[in-house]
Amino acid sequence: MWSAAQITRRLGKLGIAFLISLALYIIFDVTGHGVLLLLDSCVLVPLGVVVLFRATRSMRERALWSVRNRLLVVYGLFGVLPVLLLFAMFALAAWTLMSELAIYLATSALERRIDSVDDAVLALKDMPPDQRPRAAVHIRRAYSAAFPGIAFYFDDATGSHRYPPSAAEMTVPRQWKDVRGLLVYHGRFYAWAHYIDQTTAITALAPLTDNMVANLVPHLGVIALVNRADPSKADPDISVGALNLNADSNKIPAAVSRLDLPVALPSTQPHVHLDQPGTTHNSVLWVRSRISAVLRAFFSGSDSVRGVAAFMLIVIASLFLVVEIGALVVGIGLSRRITRAVSQIYEGTRRVIYGDFKQRIPVAGDDQLGELAASFNQMTGNLERLVVVEKERQRLQTEIEIAREVQSQLYPREAPPSRGLKLTARCEPARMVSGDYYDYQALANKKLAFAIGDVAGKGISAALLMATIQAALRAQITEAQPITDTECTTKPEINAAALVSKLNKQVHAHTAPEKYATFFFAVYDQDAKTLTYTNAGHLSPLLFRNGSVARLDSNGMVVGAFSFARYDESCVTFEPGDLLVCYTDGITEPENAYGEMFGEERLTEIVQKHVHSEDHEIIRILFDAVRSWTGSPELQDDMTLLLARQVGSA
Repeated sequence: MWSAAQITRRLGKLGIAFLISLALYIIFDVTGHGVLLLLDSCVLVPLGVVVLFRATRSMRERALWSVRNRLLVVYGLFGVLPVLLLFAMFALAAWTLMSELAIYLATSALERRIDSVDDAVLALKDMPPDQRPRAAVHIRRAYSAAFPGIAFYFDDATGSHRYPPSAAEMTVPRQWKDVRGLLVYHGRFYAWAHYIDQTTAITALAPLTDNMVANLVPHLGVIALVNRADPSKADPDISVGALNLNADSNKIPAAVSRLDLPVALPSTQPHVHLDQPGTTHNSVLWVRSRISAVLRAFFSGSDSVRGVAAFMLIVIASLFLVVEIGALVVGIGLSRRITRAVSQIYEGTRRVIYGDFKQRIPVAGDDQLGELAASFNQMTGNLERLVVVEKERQRLQTEIEIAREVQSQLYPREAPPSRGLKLTARCEPARMVSGDYYDYQALANKKLAFAIGDVAGKGISAALLMATIQAALRAQITEAQPITDTECTTKPEINAAALVSKLNKQVHAHTAPEKYATFFFAVYDQDAKTLTYTNAGHLSPLLFRNGSVARLDSNGMVVGAFSFARYDESCVTFEPGDLLVCYTDGITEPENAYGEMFGEERLTEIVQKHVHSEDHEIIRILFDAVRSWTGSPELQDDMTLLLARQVGSA
């Protein structure tokens, strides 16, 4: 059962309104409310037209939804329908032509009979008056077979005569001039001819008998001449011919084949009434026959010639039928192939939608449909492989996400407390994980160590090397921590150069030859406010002091490249307000659309402009400036900044 919502959706608002209006119409009709019934009709009729139009369109769309039905309709419209119309036109034209030929044969025969009567009158007209009676006897004897009962009427110098004397009296009004044709007189059809001049009037009156009309064209079929009575008068209908004979005479010739169809067509024949000179009336000459009978009567060739012509016609028609059947079979085959391919692709796409990427379509043939099926199979195969790749990518993405979470735990959460030095750092990886490194750690004797580095490369491999360097550095710092304080207060117990040298050897021994990292390591003494550092191939940090900028020294090559590398250390004393900016190449080397690098000069300008701002604000401004410079939301390299600001009085 359909729910109310489904019924509403299928009928629509107009459909529901039509049903309501129809129900009201029935109610008003039963209760006899004429005015309300009229008003409701004014609404019901337009709604019915609209609903009928929409229903027709909906049924058409449903019927033509499938490609198979569309192809059948197209093939019917462009293939079958024109052929049917051609056959119908040919059949109608042939039937009309045969009917016209039948009428022509009967009309011509009737005209010849009338002409023979007219010829008799003309012959009598040209004779002397005293010879006309004898000539009338001979003519009547000659016409006895064709026109039994023919009579002649004379009005000349010898007086008024009629032959035979037993013929009925007939007075032709003087208004009649020379005339020939059909005459309706005393309820019968006559073939008559009338000639008149100043001294002579000659009339021939030949009654048309049923046998004579029925056999105007022998073996043609049913021939009859009918005159419908005037409805305003009480005269009966007049007919002559086969209609008045026995049942056998009313039968058309037997068919010689199934294609020998009956033909029938009426034709009007003019006739006159003796008492209405100059007025012409119409009677109907009716002919019913068959195509073969018409052809036999019309053509004078022998039966063998007609048989050959009929045989050739049948052969041509058969060939045409065979060609049409062949075209129909080919069309149906092509339609089935097209619809089968479309159906297979439709079912395949439905399965692909639901995740079945193993669906394949049989490839039949080397045509475009076969190529389409092969393309579909190739597409589903590619989709199947892409699903596998996507699953692998998601797995790797999950692992990278885990690595990112792990790496985020490796970075120090907050700087260790210090009375003289404030550390602020931030790293933004170009990918999920970063090869940049920064770290800081509190030491004994009020000292603080921090480092920044940049591992060659990006991604997982760089992140792993960064984790290795961090672990090695922290292990060496822990190993180098003194158990008791020493007397030296200006130098740290940890030797920066020696620590970096050990770190270099360890990284070189446990990583691939192509793996290395730039590294900056420093130890800050809170009491002496001195910074002892070793710069192993890293970009020189910038020291901002009282509006000037100084670059720290570089004390050796990158770590991990060569085990024999030697490193020195340098020392700088901080003054209140000093700001040390340590950065990686992800800050200075990104390029804009024109291939220009951001550069150390722009870095210096921005820091000098905002040197008195909060350290985290300086980092944000620098990162935004680099992003704006590249004009891309994606980073070209990992960006890392570490700011060390001297705070407190000297």
